[in-house]
Amino acid sequence: MKRACVELPSECWELVFERLHGDHYQFLEAVSLVCKSFLSLSNPLLLSLTVSPHSVPLLPRLLRRFRQLKTIVVAEFCGDLNAILSQIAGSELRLQSLHLSHQKSVPVEGIRQLGSTMKTLKSLKCQYFGRLCDGDLIEISHSLPWLEELDISYSNVKKSSVSGQHLTDAGIEEMSRKLRQLRKIDVSGNQYFSDRSVVVLSSNCVFLREIVLHSCCRITPNGMVFALCNSANLVSVSVNGLCLHSPIFGCPLEFIENSFMYATALSAIKFSHTVITDALLCSIAKSNVQLKKLALYHCKNFTMMGLSSILHAHHQYLSEVSLNRLLFLTDQRMNDLSVCLSNVTSINLSECYKLTNSTFFILTKSCSSLTEIIMESTSLGKEELVVDLVKNYRVRSLKLAKNISLTNNSLIKFASVCPNLQLLDVSYCNGITGRGTSEILKSCNEVRHLEIIGCGGIKSLIETDSKLSKLRVLKAGGSGIRDEGLIMVAKTCPCLLHLAVGGFDGLSEKGLKEIVGRCKGLREIDIWGRLDFDPSFVAWMVSSGPSLRKIILPFDSFSRGKNQWDSLLRRGCLVHYFHVGCRLDCKKE
Repeated sequence: MKRACVELPSECWELVFERLHGDHYQFLEAVSLVCKSFLSLSNPLLLSLTVSPHSVPLLPRLLRRFRQLKTIVVAEFCGDLNAILSQIAGSELRLQSLHLSHQKSVPVEGIRQLGSTMKTLKSLKCQYFGRLCDGDLIEISHSLPWLEELDISYSNVKKSSVSGQHLTDAGIEEMSRKLRQLRKIDVSGNQYFSDRSVVVLSSNCVFLREIVLHSCCRITPNGMVFALCNSANLVSVSVNGLCLHSPIFGCPLEFIENSFMYATALSAIKFSHTVITDALLCSIAKSNVQLKKLALYHCKNFTMMGLSSILHAHHQYLSEVSLNRLLFLTDQRMNDLSVCLSNVTSINLSECYKLTNSTFFILTKSCSSLTEIIMESTSLGKEELVVDLVKNYRVRSLKLAKNISLTNNSLIKFASVCPNLQLLDVSYCNGITGRGTSEILKSCNEVRHLEIIGCGGIKSLIETDSKLSKLRVLKAGGSGIRDEGLIMVAKTCPCLLHLAVGGFDGLSEKGLKEIVGRCKGLREIDIWGRLDFDPSFVAWMVSSGPSLRKIILPFDSFSRGKNQWDSLLRRGCLVHYFHVGCRLDCKKE
């Protein structure tokens, strides 16, 4: 007698698909092919879409299929952007965020069409525009007066002396009168803004919660003080390049120090490349603010006293702390400060050159809430203080790149105290070899993301045939992994989704054949250096790896086979290039 098949309710399948989507959306691609029911259940889970030049012909179909999209990103698009925005405007989506970047100019007509249909659009990012002037900004504010977030950072980077070709205080003033609901604005990199822009934003946008003012050379401490004293809802301020220790701009020091007394809603402060004083940090410590995020990047003129005062005063609220390039920090001083970091979940101590393994073990022992430790370009590998090793089961992410003294033995110790590690970055740590990665991958079997870029001493990822079933991302460009190492990766990492590999010695077909054949879910391959195979082999990779969606090649290989790439795109795989020298420079910065 045959048993009746019980069909699961759609609500149960939705829970299953949401769990799959939580790991990687690409897992749902296969699910959507099973049946129409699964297709209809999985489509609403995609909330963000990136539009590339190659996906433009498919855009109408994508907009009809994914009806729950909340964010659309259009980056480095060279075609008719107005036409793209017209399609989005006519899609009847309830879009909340639109990201436009690296465009020549503002698509004014497209913005107008969005304004006529997209009343739900709350966030607009227009970063790195070649031309963005007052007229464009005014048109944006007139078309989308309900915007709550606006990013116009680093547009018009090339200064123009032509009137009307850049953004000025006048444009900001007119915009601020229209965008009454504005809550966040980033005007970084705009050379023509002065304190007047900050004043009108603080005065007219009463709901303003976050303001970012990086590389605005005409903005002085006077502007920052006005914002702190007059923006009652301000929760985050981020500035760089200011001099907050001298009244050279006509702003008395006590005004700067006392301004934080008025910013009672403030919870996040980021100062970078800024000259500050102990008195300023102490005044923040004495204020009524409840700091949750504190970032001091490359700041000068303050001491341990000021830092200690602000950390002690806000220790019960702080969750994220970044203290970059503080040359006075030592292991002993970090031991003293550790009592203030008990609730911190993420800490960044990069370029604090005097910190060693001792600080790492102090943090894992004393900071029970930590999930992320960033200590790049420090003295990890050395040890100044004897500290007990205590397991910390909360730490999930270690970013330890560019530590030239880091050794296998130190890395193995780190693994022993962070057994639930999921992300590890030891790029450009030349002292690490395959023994170190092998031991840490055996100790931490939850690792999903591993970066070993530039680690020439790593020839093989793991020394045994044990399965690394959790590893999804391996970035090993410029490492010592070649064909034999790739074969081992293919055997041990069957669930790999993203692979970056290769170097100046080149790769052959041998290792890549194993990767494509064994890693059935592989989505992206990023190949560094010289290729010892014909470009036609790339076509074989796409046909043998149906899950492949992107292949990045060195420029010389890309140019040799460029006639084939359009045909591969029709099969669902995008092939493009990267200059090796540029790639290495970007990774090392």
